[in-house]
Amino acid sequence: MQNLNRRKFIGFSTLFLLGACGAQTTTTTASGKSKIVFWTMQLKPQFDKYMTELITAFVKENPTAEVEWVDIPWGEMETKILSAVAGKTAPDVVNLNPQFASKLAEKKALVDMGKTISEAEKASYFPNIWKANQLDSVTFGLPWYVSTDITIYNRALFEKAGLDPAKPPKTFEELTKVSEQIKAKTGKYAFLLTMDGGQVLEAMVQMGMKLLDANGKAAFNDVAGKAAFDYWVNLFEKQLIPREILTEGHRKAIELYQSGELAILLTGPQFLKTVALNAPEIAKVTDVGAQITGSTDKKSAAVMNVSVPTSSTNQALAVKFALYLTNADNQLAFSKIENSLPSTIKSTSDRYFTETAKDAPLLDRARAISASQLSQSEVLIPPAKDIEKLRKIIYEELQLAMLKEKPTDKAIASAAERWNSI
Repeated sequence: MQNLNRRKFIGFSTLFLLGACGAQTTTTTASGKSKIVFWTMQLKPQFDKYMTELITAFVKENPTAEVEWVDIPWGEMETKILSAVAGKTAPDVVNLNPQFASKLAEKKALVDMGKTISEAEKASYFPNIWKANQLDSVTFGLPWYVSTDITIYNRALFEKAGLDPAKPPKTFEELTKVSEQIKAKTGKYAFLLTMDGGQVLEAMVQMGMKLLDANGKAAFNDVAGKAAFDYWVNLFEKQLIPREILTEGHRKAIELYQSGELAILLTGPQFLKTVALNAPEIAKVTDVGAQITGSTDKKSAAVMNVSVPTSSTNQALAVKFALYLTNADNQLAFSKIENSLPSTIKSTSDRYFTETAKDAPLLDRARAISASQLSQSEVLIPPAKDIEKLRKIIYEELQLAMLKEKPTDKAIASAAERWNSI
């Protein structure tokens, strides 16, 4: 599966969709059963057994139902779902990420789950994760699986820098001090967040920067926003962060960590496997800690959801299947296969997430840390119209400030002005 935002969901898709373009959704079969079509993306063959058993169990509980599961390559997803919605041949249930699903929600193409399921059913999901699927007053999907970043770090570099390898930084303020000490004592960089996705912007939100006001206008041109801009400008000017922040993506951060040139990797637990495979010597001195955050104490999450298009003629059955797919038992089973996190509160009380010995494998400890963060985690860049344009504008102006082509206050004012003009 592929990664939606290029970092948190490597190992599973950023958008789950499926079905062939123009494939007509059939409402009943020859035997008179009610049929729904379920789209996912790039789950085959890893999840064949899981999905087949889940669908079989659902049909056993609902003997008049039939579920057709279709899986397509992730790169074809966006084109196919847009074509299907436009051609009124959309599936009955489809897996999306909040940012893309919100585009369909703007067109009123997805069922409002907030008005469709019970309060008890809503309460089964983590509240902050539930909010990830909201646009204005509409809840356009049910949360499915989740990822939260952790701190992966090189104990050997910490020791060489005179830092306690048992105490990785917990805040961006602490990270600055760690960066200074590591650079001074080892000549290496502490970390690299990149602008090919939402990492830097998410960090700025964690520091207290508010993106938009209630009317969708820029809310970041204030003291908190300027402080967030200044954080990156100062790191860059002091050469405490690689220049690659301007040009490279998350892959570069992984490469630098694997080569021993970076002390900290802020990413998902799944990258521990990558490090172990590509750099076994670095893996031997690697440890894990909680996600670094700012003054808000917020932690970022990437969320995948399940939506029901309004064009479904079997909406009740489709919603029932979406609830079944995302219930606590089925999410727990899925998490054990995918090494992802569930969006349901009950699932995370399972010993799989809670019981980890001190000498447990690193992946097990990483999973426990990641799961423990779920109650504090949320999608920090919420679904909003043209949100990708906003991210691009902020990054462009931030880079100008980092390169001293604009003072910070003018850069942030320009970003606000450009956004508001849209």
